[in-house]
Amino acid sequence: MERFLSIPWMEAYAAHCSADEALAAALKGFNTSIEYGWLDTDYPNVYLTLVNGLPHGVTETLPKKAQLRVHASRETWMRIHQRELSGKKAFLTQQLQFRGSMLTLLKYMDPFNATFRRMGDIPATFENATNE
Repeated sequence: MERFLSIPWMEAYAAHCSADEALAAALKGFNTSIEYGWLDTDYPNVYLTLVNGLPHGVTETLPKKAQLRVHASRETWMRIHQRELSGKKAFLTQQLQFRGSMLTLLKYMDPFNATFRRMGDIPATFENATNE
């Protein structure tokens, strides 16, 4: 089992989301780099680049510039992963910190929320790989 938001985990998550035809259609035309990160751990951030709504790469190295940044505490990410908290509710209650275009967030809120629900479909650990 891979650590949540690690490169292998994010690659599996991206592939899982892109296999959903309705979700891929909802994100069609969406081109961006998204930084997923942590508020309270030393784990590296991970960057997902989308081209026309589909994954185009995952890296721990910042691509030119991340247009969207999504950060949360370990507890919040765990609650989202376990489907105890939706991405939308986490954002509205400021448990999920979002930086980027609010117009983009509002335009894609439903597909974003759907991708956060799918996080729970990919098994993950929230422990440091050296402490497992």
